[in-house]
Amino acid sequence: MNKRRIAVIGLGRFGATMALEAQANGMEVLAMDISEDKVNEIADHVSEAIIADSTNAKAIAAIDWRQFMTVIVAIGSDVKNSMMTVIHLQEVGVPDLWCKVQDKYHASLMKRLGVQRIISPEEEMAKRASLSLRYPDMSQQMMLGETQYLAEVKIIQRIDKKDFLNAIYRQGHLLVAINHKQDKMYHPATEVPVCLYPGDSVLLLSNGGETKTREGFIWQSLTS
Repeated sequence: MNKRRIAVIGLGRFGATMALEAQANGMEVLAMDISEDKVNEIADHVSEAIIADSTNAKAIAAIDWRQFMTVIVAIGSDVKNSMMTVIHLQEVGVPDLWCKVQDKYHASLMKRLGVQRIISPEEEMAKRASLSLRYPDMSQQMMLGETQYLAEVKIIQRIDKKDFLNAIYRQGHLLVAINHKQDKMYHPATEVPVCLYPGDSVLLLSNGGETKTREGFIWQSLTS
């Protein structure tokens, strides 16, 4: 198994973007689709691109899938073809399968099949957009393990050091790093400035437990 080699099956907008971004980030990517046009469009930008029908068991069996650390099935628009592809890949022993789904029914089927990771781009984007509406100063968040989140929070109005620290400690969060407006990168939060200003941003780590919800990070805006 090559730990830097993946396969993407299905080259719609999601699959093609996944393949191109993974290749740009140093991965070796096999891109696969039944459409000759889609394969030709991406062929010059990935390590390997092949035209094949992933719902055909013989086509799947013809490839040595042991060379890939992860296989992403990005056939989200056709549940039947997605399911057949996953089953064929499981039959040849693919250990780490990711699957893009189009709705909860599709996701439920993939869970029953034992897919390692289920990706629902529209649902995930909707959740992020909803959080942005509720908490305009929270740029993004990422789950760490099962009980913690790392969140990037924008400073949208001037706040004193004391008020800022009281706000995050009261919510049980840990200040990890600070990015001042004039800087291009985050720096460890070894010292907190006297004031934080609009344009600055911080990274906060939740302490798990009560600060974890189904939606993610519990956050009361610094300006609320």
